[in-house]
Amino acid sequence: ALRRPALELLGLAGLPPGPPGRGLVQRATARAADPAQDPATRADAIDVLALAGADQQSALLQRLVDPQEPEPVQVAAVKALARSRGEPVGAFLLGRWRSFTPAVRNEAAEAMVNDPDRTRLLLGALKDGSVPAWTLDFWHKRDLLMNKDAAVRTEAHALLEEKAGAREQVLKRYEAALDRPADAAHGEQVFRAVCAKCHRFRGAGADVGPDLGTVTNRPASLLLKDVLLPSLSIAQGYEAYVVERVSGETEQGVLAGQTPTTIVLHREGGQEVAVPRADVRRMYVSQLSAMPADLEQQVSEQDMADLLQFLTRAR
Repeated sequence: ALRRPALELLGLAGLPPGPPGRGLVQRATARAADPAQDPATRADAIDVLALAGADQQSALLQRLVDPQEPEPVQVAAVKALARSRGEPVGAFLLGRWRSFTPAVRNEAAEAMVNDPDRTRLLLGALKDGSVPAWTLDFWHKRDLLMNKDAAVRTEAHALLEEKAGAREQVLKRYEAALDRPADAAHGEQVFRAVCAKCHRFRGAGADVGPDLGTVTNRPASLLLKDVLLPSLSIAQGYEAYVVERVSGETEQGVLAGQTPTTIVLHREGGQEVAVPRADVRRMYVSQLSAMPADLEQQVSEQDMADLLQFLTRAR
């Protein structure tokens, strides 16, 4: 199977012309469709098909975006489909949206916000409720809120920004969770399902946000406020940055590292984006936390009580 270095070279040089290239595509097609192959091998094969032209492979790629397929295969298929421009791919992805796991959904959201026609479809889906706002991560919401198209920005603000005082009402409702009997074991499950993609605690999780082991001595009421009103208290070193490329595309994430030639950003789920400094038009820090401001869409009041119990029980 082709590994990452070989695929990166193919991405730069393109597929070889003539029979060698056709043979490579034929082998990749067979591997991508073969459930007996290792998922990573199939994902690599799908990457080759993307180089050959997603339009030519759309039927196979769409078949592979299915809950019966391993997640890496689905992610690779969505990424390949996204190379085709326009609404058809967007309509297909929106039709499958509720079946997506978080990793597949994240790749699908990337496909939607990086194409103007698909962005408008996404706004329509947010408006009619077929795509709940909580299924978009911070970065994709920011892509909509900061879109070059003024009409898109206006509609995104209307759909994604809460009315004044709404967050405080949510906080007041969830304060009742502080007095509930709580189950720390279930709280650990909540942490792993919701928090671990950005935060680390007792060795588990990712490093996009602060290690929650450093905040366990905070009163539970303040922890609750940090969770539900994240933009009021952004930890130093975990600010969200926006990098505009020379091409006009944007990258967003927490600053993870810098070299004389490269800026590295961390994104949700452990993703890492490296941007050459020569490709940076401008870079600035966002005024909003990278943490979702609508976590109540994923965490019930009882879930919150259990989560806080898990985080604070080892004091």
